[in-house]
Amino acid sequence: MYNTYIFDLYGTLIDIHTDEESPELWERLSYHFRYSGIPIEAGELKREFHEDIQLQMSAPRVACEHPDFDMEETFQVIAVRRGVMPRAGWTEETVRWFRQLSIRRLALYDGVEETLRSLKAQGKQVYLLSNGQRIFVEAELRVLGIDGYFDGIAISSNAGISKPDLLFYDYLATTYGADLSSAVMIGNDSRTDIEGARRAGIDGCYIHSNSSPDVQEVDCKFQIWDGDFKRVLELVG
Repeated sequence: MYNTYIFDLYGTLIDIHTDEESPELWERLSYHFRYSGIPIEAGELKREFHEDIQLQMSAPRVACEHPDFDMEETFQVIAVRRGVMPRAGWTEETVRWFRQLSIRRLALYDGVEETLRSLKAQGKQVYLLSNGQRIFVEAELRVLGIDGYFDGIAISSNAGISKPDLLFYDYLATTYGADLSSAVMIGNDSRTDIEGARRAGIDGCYIHSNSSPDVQEVDCKFQIWDGDFKRVLELVG
């Protein structure tokens, strides 16, 4: 029925839990800054981090309804504010530190790799449309061994646009050649994934996972309420 399969990532393909409010995270990250010659305490780092993200979101790179920020830019601004221009690669390294310190669980849901492999074997086009930071997404796809299954990986921090914005679907089509006329969107969030698909005029497959928002009903063609990812191919294969 469909030639193009567009997947959400977190809560759909990847079972992840992070704690970005952990005092230990900010204390250790502040050591990373200080080791790099950038004097800052944990509380100050956390406050400026959130303030700079809000500044990016209030003056987005792309004129859109749902913008996204770039965490590398956030950390660079904090460093430059203290008179330090970070060396090449430092901001990417810092984003990796942030993520590694915040992760509490990271795994694929059962049936994910088998489903992606089956779709590719059938000659289907498979895309990722993810709200998230490029450095997180690319590393976690690689760590979990599914980075090679996608014909295009669209990440909101790169685009400056996030789901459910229609412009993010346009970005997927123009950047990676995704044929939206033959597409279905598979995701675990009724607003960002399913509402986004509706805006783009494509069918949706909702899967209620352990990280889905608490909703009782969803308006889309396909629905999986028991979290069994292996049923995706039964419904939309």
